Amino acid sequence: IFATQCRRFAGAKNKHETPSIYRPFLRFFSRMLYFTVSHIISLLVVLAFLSCSLLTQVAADRWCADNPKDTIFRRLGTKTPYRHVQNKDIRNIATVDGCTVSKIWGLFRHGTRNPSKSIIDHMRGTLVELQRDILENGRLCREQLELFERWKPRVTVEEAKLLVREGGDELHQLGARFRQRFGQTLPAHYDADEFRFKYTKTERAEYSARNFTHGLFGRDEPIQYPEALRRDPVLRFYKGCDKWKRQVKENPYSYREMDRFGSSKEMRTVIEKLSKRIGTFVSPEEVHAIYQTCAFETAWSEREISPWCLLFDKESIATMEYNEDLKYYWVDGYGYALTYQQACSAFGDLFERFDNATSPRFTFYFTHSGTLLKSIAFLNLYKDNEPLAAQHYRYKRKWRVSHIDAFGSNLYFVLYNCLNGTQSIALYHQERLTRIPGCPEETLLCSYDHFRQLYADRIAQCDLSTMCSEPHVPSLQKDEL
Repeated sequence: IFATQCRRFAGAKNKHETPSIYRPFLRFFSRMLYFTVSHIISLLVVLAFLSCSLLTQVAADRWCADNPKDTIFRRLGTKTPYRHVQNKDIRNIATVDGCTVSKIWGLFRHGTRNPSKSIIDHMRGTLVELQRDILENGRLCREQLELFERWKPRVTVEEAKLLVREGGDELHQLGARFRQRFGQTLPAHYDADEFRFKYTKTERAEYSARNFTHGLFGRDEPIQYPEALRRDPVLRFYKGCDKWKRQVKENPYSYREMDRFGSSKEMRTVIEKLSKRIGTFVSPEEVHAIYQTCAFETAWSEREISPWCLLFDKESIATMEYNEDLKYYWVDGYGYALTYQQACSAFGDLFERFDNATSPRFTFYFTHSGTLLKSIAFLNLYKDNEPLAAQHYRYKRKWRVSHIDAFGSNLYFVLYNCLNGTQSIALYHQERLTRIPGCPEETLLCSYDHFRQLYADRIAQCDLSTMCSEPHVPSLQKDEL
């Protein structure tokens, strides 16, 4: 086209009539134009290729959680739902030839609840801001971004710590399975001379008890509950232990290992991963708020997945779980002797009810995480050879609160009377027959005389007023995180 226009300009009808003076210029400009067009086409091809590559790279940089329900399974600390640890096998009971169930005594943690006020404040403040960051700058795949678009806080501070529907169902089903396991022993109807049910002075413990009894009897029964106490010396003994509160719970040294782990390479990696996925830097406190929200929203519903859980991979969630284990080991477990020594008050009640022929045969107490963990340590259950420490993250451990202290956790003893005049005792944890530390290893049942002897000195010396006396010092309310 260019050559034709040039010929016309020169007055030539075809290329043969083109004046010779113009021919070199025409050849030159034609070739230049040819190469220019070729280069433009090549450049466009390269640009298209680079665009596709960049888009592929962007997609590859986006985090997309794979099988998130499996990632968080039994990894949510004390907020793990009971369905993660329950035992539906009703055949898992101790049977002894010539022996029958005489008495049962048990501690039951309340079912799934709402978070505390401090965590709800984080849900309604911190997480709403992070949600905005995720939607504007987040590096998540499209379908998971859509879950964040639909997310909104579901609880208000007025609903803090109340039992939720899932929590009621957990205890109702637990009561029904209890009936299936021990139905031949348990009376079909409530009798105050046979049963003792008691709960702490909290809504979540009360309605856990009511749901459990409805599952146990299959109907509402006119149950006589004793007066509920805020500082119950059996169900919540630590609430009256000022010395423990001052020297352990409010002592910064108790959180030393957790603080050290918070500065570890593993925890820094979690913060870096979440910051990249969210699209903005997140603080350690914000990471904990995300973990707690993931846990509570998971516990609330089996069918739904909390979008906040999608931010974690398996290594990240395992790191957060270990952080929880360190906290509860040192504050509610084996960290300090006083913590579990005070549980002698609860086990003194066990021996009193097992040894007294006139006491109700079946005792069920509905309580809290602190009671279960201290009682577990009192019994020497799940005790590791070395104290949990920040640098032991990679070690295999027994103390895992996701397994041993989920919502609805339970610890109960069954006493058997045998035809030969002896008595045996069995321990169940999370509805599973569990060996009692200090009893012969070859059997899951233990001689009751031997069991009593294991704890005789601690029960005889159990005086909470002496053990726990400490001047009261007012303290500021703490953020649970």
